[in-house]
Amino acid sequence: MFGINMSITHNGITVFLRPLTKSDLPVLVEHFSSMKIHLYTQGLYSQTLENEEEWFDNKRKSEDDCVWAIQPAESQVPIGVTALHHLTSSLYNTCSSGIVIWDDKWWGRGVASATHLGRTLFAADFLNRLTISSQVRVPNVASRKALERIGYTIWGEEPVSSLRHGEWLDTYHLKWFHPTKSVVFYPHGIPSFLHDGIAKAKTALDLARFEVQFP
Repeated sequence: MFGINMSITHNGITVFLRPLTKSDLPVLVEHFSSMKIHLYTQGLYSQTLENEEEWFDNKRKSEDDCVWAIQPAESQVPIGVTALHHLTSSLYNTCSSGIVIWDDKWWGRGVASATHLGRTLFAADFLNRLTISSQVRVPNVASRKALERIGYTIWGEEPVSSLRHGEWLDTYHLKWFHPTKSVVFYPHGIPSFLHDGIAKAKTALDLARFEVQFP
């Protein structure tokens, strides 16, 4: 499935999350053929238009995924994608999330933070997800901090998970807990290492309910 249209205005920038169209696919082919992007993804090889058309059709039909194009208001084309995964294959109202912003002109400008707010709001308030899992490579500090700001907590580190430029990279595993429903998992008390993340999750969710608009 493709995600419903939404706009997020956060810290002076407006970002649209919208469904992908087939006209977007040449942009994906260009950027998912770059090692600059695959340094932090699971991919290693170039994509073709045929690959992306097959991916598009699979995601369009999938009930396990919800995918958005990321397009700042000032851009004429998408500059990344974000998604929720494992919507039907996970137990206990959980899912996982991912994001790729391939246009480095938009790195560090708040696009990821705005995107996280919109995607998390949709997962929590419309899909009733109680937790969201994610992963980030250890060297990708900016991506880790963007997740932590909205309440994701690192719960583990996977050593030597991928090889890039002849060096082994580790991967952080993170989880976001719904701030008012985490007691479902911890009826006898929430572990202390989650307290800061859950507090940030509450702040982020309250902010998202104000900043996210559905046209």
